[in-house]
Amino acid sequence: MLIKPFRSYLLLFAIILVVGGCDTRFKGEAFLNEYVVDLNRSQSLSISSPAIVMPKTFPSARYRQQTLSQFDIGLLDFLSLQQCDVGAVAGRKNSILGKVMPDSQRFLYELDIIRAIESCDIKNESLSEELHQVAAQKRLELSKAFSNALFNGVESDAFFSLSNGYLPLNYSTAEQQELLDSLNRLVVIGENLQDLPVIDAGTFEDDLKVLIDSEYAGRLLYSLARIADYLNLVASNVHALNEEVCGAPMTFLKQQFETHYVQKIQPYMGRINRGAYQVLPLLNQLFQISQPLSIEMAEFSSQFSLQQKGSEWQRYQSASQYHAKEWSALFERCSVSIQDR
Repeated sequence: MLIKPFRSYLLLFAIILVVGGCDTRFKGEAFLNEYVVDLNRSQSLSISSPAIVMPKTFPSARYRQQTLSQFDIGLLDFLSLQQCDVGAVAGRKNSILGKVMPDSQRFLYELDIIRAIESCDIKNESLSEELHQVAAQKRLELSKAFSNALFNGVESDAFFSLSNGYLPLNYSTAEQQELLDSLNRLVVIGENLQDLPVIDAGTFEDDLKVLIDSEYAGRLLYSLARIADYLNLVASNVHALNEEVCGAPMTFLKQQFETHYVQKIQPYMGRINRGAYQVLPLLNQLFQISQPLSIEMAEFSSQFSLQQKGSEWQRYQSASQYHAKEWSALFERCSVSIQDR
């Protein structure tokens, strides 16, 4: 018979409940830990709560900012361009506010200046050649400007922050339609950069604000990581059990499996999965459109990949399969029918 420090588990659980009660961001921790605590009431198991191993955090601004070329024109050239939009657009960038414009506005400016140059009938041949070289270079940089707008503002800091904790326990895909609409619009813009899409600035900024309000990506990443940690821990301990637990101990373990995993954790995971299968393809498209990314950003974004081996999503899926496999094997060893589950 195992002698276990059961009081310490109860104390830990009480602390988590108190913290979770004060901060709804981490209610998922108490939710998952309750599974471990109740399994530990069996004399056959002694499971410690998993250590918190955080996913890669969102890189600092220095690793997200992509450098764009500057467009500077002399006074005489500026005066000669007043007959078309180039002068007005360039003047907007050179104003006091233009010099400190956020990345979202800088992206819109890049589209406007390319459009203005390419539509302007410039009589001065050398100036025309110089400006069209500028436009050609800026076309090459549009994915960088788009990347800066998406990933280098306060919007992305909030959207990808792990400090936002878990997705809510009552999370529903019905709540994320606004996020899906915004991501879809952003993907359409990104896929049509070379067509110089005309973008409503208000709508564009509103779509970026939706990212802030949702806090989705960071919450998803945190939830996937912690659920995987718990499922892997439980599975490895269940794997070590043998036929000695069959009978009354198995009846108790099966009850905890059903009460916590089947009735609570599995439905929560199902809601997470349905949401992720809607959002992650769009998010991964935005990462792809924004290439090339820095090494740090590429490593961070890879965690959201649905296919890439080693991604946080793949680790979560593997943990789910491992957990199901070990419980099924234990039920089989004890001749507990699957139908009874």
